Parts: sequence; structure tokens; C-alpha cells
Amino acid sequence: MSRRCRFRDAAALAGALLLVGAPAASAQTYHSGQNLQPVFEGWEQNDDGSFNFVFGYLNRNYEEHLNVPVGPDNYFEPGGADQGQPTFFYPRRQRVIFRVRVPADWGDKELVWTVTAHGRTDRAVGWLVPEQIIDDQVIAMNRAGGGAPDIVNAAPGIELVESTERTVEVGEPLTLTAIVGDDGIPAMRPARNSRPPGRRNALGLRLAWIQYRGPGTVDFDPWSAPMEDHTPGWTPPPLPEDGRIVTTARFSAPGTYVIRGMADDGYLYSAADVTVTVTP
Repeated sequence: MSRRCRFRDAAALAGALLLVGAPAASAQTYHSGQNLQPVFEGWEQNDDGSFNFVFGYLNRNYEEHLNVPVGPDNYFEPGGADQGQPTFFYPRRQRVIFRVRVPADWGDKELVWTVTAHGRTDRAVGWLVPEQIIDDQVIAMNRAGGGAPDIVNAAPGIELVESTERTVEVGEPLTLTAIVGDDGIPAMRPARNSRPPGRRNALGLRLAWIQYRGPGTVDFDPWSAPMEDHTPGWTPPPLPEDGRIVTTARFSAPGTYVIRGMADDGYLYSAADVTVTVTP
């Protein structure tokens, strides 16, 4: 298949994703048992001439979380299979989840992310097609359904107080302390009704912890599920004046986990990862 056809197919898929919440499509949603579609969001150019290939995903299940370790069912090519992709996938559409940096001389090569879930194999093909260059404005519009070119918005900041390498026993609480801050742009706003439903999220600074990798599951307290901020009327909770937020995490099984703290203003976010070794 030619690159032109691939891009046309990708555009068709993107159009289909926009209809997921539409009334006709909502009757065909599934709680579990469905596949996972990796998504190439676009590419960014860095100041040193290198590029970021930006990826997200669509977990077609509305309730089931998928856990697909790096390996034959979750890999990149060319290069190493592990390019920092998630192995724990939350339901529904999750945009701009991670970046893969490629050198300035990448040229017209393709970077392919392949995931197999529930017996179906799906791929996202990234390459430097001019039509898919993105910037903060494009990201804001896709994540929140809004934004304006004349608004200068800096991504929020996040600082982790404890070490980014932690050890804890199964079931024992792990304390996570993060300090978040923002420039106050955009102004706080509850999530609005939209067509399709769930297209527009709430605006305003908040902190969310998610599981990024790991063999079991992680329970966070307090917890705000991905996509909850797209529920009409949802508003970010008040933050302490010093921006210091304490969260606890509990792990269901031994192994190595990566958990991610996300300081999010509704348009842009900044992430900080913690690697946790969970012992029996």
C-alpha cells in the first residue's frame, strides 16, 4: 500500500473516531472484548533539528482496561521494540500519550507501532508527512475542543518531592507528593455539553495519576479516571495554595510498574514518571 493510501486511510480513521460519541455510533459501544487501535497523532520538530513522533490510542472498550506488555503484542519497528510506549491502556480515546524522538536525518522512513489485543492486530504508522505536523495549538484543540492562536499558554509544571525510584510491598500504601503550578491560562471552566458527547473537557489546573505500565493494577487515592474531566459539569477540584498534592497508591501484584503524574490545564499537560518495584 502506498504512503498516499495509508494517509488517506488514516484520515478516514480519524474521521470515524470523531463519530464515536454520536447517537448512531453510541448504540454499538462495548464494555469489553474489543481491540486497541494505536494512533499516530502527528509530529513535532525540536530546536536541535530532531523530531518527535506523537502517539495516542483508542481502546474500543468503554470499561475494560487492557494490559499488553512490550513484546510480540506491543512493539515498535524499526529499532528496539520498546520505545517508551504504555503497556496499560485505559478505556476509550486517549490523546497525545507519549513521544518517540527520531534524529534530524530521519527522512521519509516510517515508524510503526503494532498492538495485538483480543486477537486483533492494529498498527499506527508515523512518518514526516507535512500535513501531520502539530504544535501546542493543535494539541489543545484536539484535547479540549477549543483554544485560540492568539492565546499564549504554557504547559503546567510538576515537581515530584520523593524519589522517582520507589519500592513498596503489595497492598501497602505508597505516598506520592507532587507540586504543580500553572500560568492561569486557560481560565477554569466546567466541562461543557458537546456533539459528539464527551468532546470538550474541563479547563483549569489539576493533577491526575495514571498507571502507565505494570503487571497488575494500581489504585490511587484520590482518583480521577481518564475522560472523567469530559463529563459535562465536571470541574477541577480546588488546589492548595502551595500546589502541593499528596496521593497514595496501592499495587495489586508484585512486579515493576511505571506510574505517571500529570499536571494538566485542560489544553496542555506535563508528566513526571515514577518507577515502582512492588515486592510480595
